[in-house]
Amino acid sequence: MLDKVANILLNPKFVNFANNTKYTVSTESIFKATGRPAAIMMDKNVDEDTRKYAATKEGLYQMLCLGIYLTMIPFIFQRYGFKIAQRILKGDKELPAFKDAQEYLNYAKLAKMNLEERKNSKLLSKISDTLKADKDDKLTLKEHLLKEEKPPEFPAAKGAIELSNLTGTVIGLAWIASELSNHILHPLMRGLGFEEKKKQNCSKINIKA
Repeated sequence: MLDKVANILLNPKFVNFANNTKYTVSTESIFKATGRPAAIMMDKNVDEDTRKYAATKEGLYQMLCLGIYLTMIPFIFQRYGFKIAQRILKGDKELPAFKDAQEYLNYAKLAKMNLEERKNSKLLSKISDTLKADKDDKLTLKEHLLKEEKPPEFPAAKGAIELSNLTGTVIGLAWIASELSNHILHPLMRGLGFEEKKKQNCSKINIKA
């Protein structure tokens, strides 16, 4: 049993998944969007209406977080974070002049493939024919991909991507999601009839008091 678990944890695909901020945060948000509402609904110490209200609100909030993350990270933080890193390391062979973050990500995916798989991949067409790690390199990056089992990996580029993702996670989920939830979740909850039910329940409690 332990051997099977170890094999899964040491599998390169699992390691790449675990090291990718985007994948891990997305997975966490999906689990929260399903797990937390389920846990709330199982709490029999709270009345059913309150459970439904809390579970629905929590599920909507987690889906909002996921939506913010998936839209803001690639289009804002990843894009501009990568450009900033390129400016800082301009001319450094550790971070070649990729057109944008997406071109690097395509290159990184290709670099992880075996040589035969790489040669037949459609992603090759998305790599510049003239891009080199530096001007003294005899081969273009595409030629490295086509001729070498282990082409250059450029950890600085990966680091720039992950730092951008991490920054976006902190800002997007800790601040923006919290602010947007006040403007989005309450109207949604009202539209679903939960806010009205909550007011009615509060009125009943006040009358009894």
